[in-house]
Amino acid sequence: MSPRNDSQNEKIREERKQQILNVALEVFADNGFSSTSIAKIAQKAGISKGLIYNYFESKEELVTSIMIDGFRVMTESFDKDRDGVLTENELHYFIDTSFATLEENIPFWRMYFMVLLQPEVYKLITPQLETILGPFMQTALTYFVNHGYEDPEAELRFFSAMMDGVGLHFILDPENFPIEAVKKKMHNLFKTK
Repeated sequence: MSPRNDSQNEKIREERKQQILNVALEVFADNGFSSTSIAKIAQKAGISKGLIYNYFESKEELVTSIMIDGFRVMTESFDKDRDGVLTENELHYFIDTSFATLEENIPFWRMYFMVLLQPEVYKLITPQLETILGPFMQTALTYFVNHGYEDPEAELRFFSAMMDGVGLHFILDPENFPIEAVKKKMHNLFKTK
């Protein structure tokens, strides 16, 4: 068997890193930040603590990486054509993809809400989140300004709070939450008159 080339080594490294992130997400979602240790993540992943430290300096870096990756995926569906102008169709596409992401990745959203409710943990990720969410929020605010909402800032906060509220209620009871009916209500609520 011939030795691996740089490309193969990089692929293996990325796969291992993703494995660690996936397991860490599951452990954080099940146990919360404070009750999660690198040792617990390593045990669940079937690898050594030292191997995790080859990829991440700390559990703080792990949780930050997971949150940043999750928000990057979420914001990719916002302003699909990346022209800086959000259309009504793009807003509704964002609602649809957000609901789909919610259904597909309950562990991420469980961890997200746990992080939001722990100010000391939330502070860890705030600078990186602001980098991702700042342009997202500005584009959304501009949408509400351009569509003549009386108080665009309040409308943006209301929209964000509704999305968070839907997410929280869904992860608390995914089997009984009427997600399609709620999605329809959100679409109707944010239609231009």
